Amino acid sequence: MKSEFEFVNYLEADSILMLKGDTKKDVLQEIIDYAATRCTLDDTQLREAIWKREKMMTTGIGNGLALPHIRVAGFPAPLVIVGRCQNEITDYHTLDNAPVRLIVFLAADEKDQDAYLKILGSISVKLKDKDLMAEIMAAPGKEEIYDILKR
Repeated sequence: MKSEFEFVNYLEADSILMLKGDTKKDVLQEIIDYAATRCTLDDTQLREAIWKREKMMTTGIGNGLALPHIRVAGFPAPLVIVGRCQNEITDYHTLDNAPVRLIVFLAADEKDQDAYLKILGSISVKLKDKDLMAEIMAAPGKEEIYDILKR
């Protein structure tokens, strides 16, 4: 049985992005630009929150995965965006020093820490599977990535 806090429950087909940038700043900006169209925050507020979080500690957790996440006031529902990088992001400063290839962004209301942590946990549990990551990286497009994540 799937938990209500599985990140895929908050993932929509159009929230899969094919990121074109080749630096951490570029790919995070692509995610910010998209996220600003999906929530009540504008790109400046999102950018400030994301970079504030990155300054605390890198969200590059290893094995090609980065997990930028923020909690902000007044967020109506958790927002999940998955971005597959077309280029290896070598300046992400990951915990294992490996380049980032997949970024999963999570934004949620600051008042619901329990749900936020459970969703964050579901992302790392699912995506630490090396075979699943390889399948996502080999998928030809957004629709296939969405299908892989939803199954």
